[in-house]
Amino acid sequence: MAFWRRTEEGPADAAARRMRRAPGDRVMAAAVDVTTGSIVVGTVQELVVLAPDGTEVRRRRWLDVDAGSWESTTGSVSVTWVDGSRGTQWMFGPEERKFPEVFRDRVEASRVIDTPVVDEGRTIGRAAIRKDLRTGELVPQLLYERRIRRDDAMAHLVGERALADLEEQAGL
Repeated sequence: MAFWRRTEEGPADAAARRMRRAPGDRVMAAAVDVTTGSIVVGTVQELVVLAPDGTEVRRRRWLDVDAGSWESTTGSVSVTWVDGSRGTQWMFGPEERKFPEVFRDRVEASRVIDTPVVDEGRTIGRAAIRKDLRTGELVPQLLYERRIRRDDAMAHLVGERALADLEEQAGL
């Protein structure tokens, strides 16, 4: 009987172990997207996407994630980004549980305080103070609903006021 058991390292774990990380950062989960072969890595500080050969494709801060959802039946994680860029979806398969859990944990860890921005019953967007998990810096974010026009002065005024209130609460 063995007193220790060596777990087999998969391709995602091996690539994640070799990728560049900031001092003190560590890999929490890595999984292979079954549709593209990309390796998606969640570290304490960042979300990293590697090509199947292990080269870095994308590196984003957790606070760059606006929202995400996990579909347990298919094992897919869908992401929307704060900057409004096209959403991303990774398909891991229904057996993958660790990466979606880490994804949720890290996005929530970056969220300090947030509130919906509403004016006379109309939802305008969301104001938030998020934490950059790399630096500890608090970052204000104001995200408008897609249907809010750039020339809607009242919506922008209400949004700026909501964000200023959150900044005051967070001591910024």
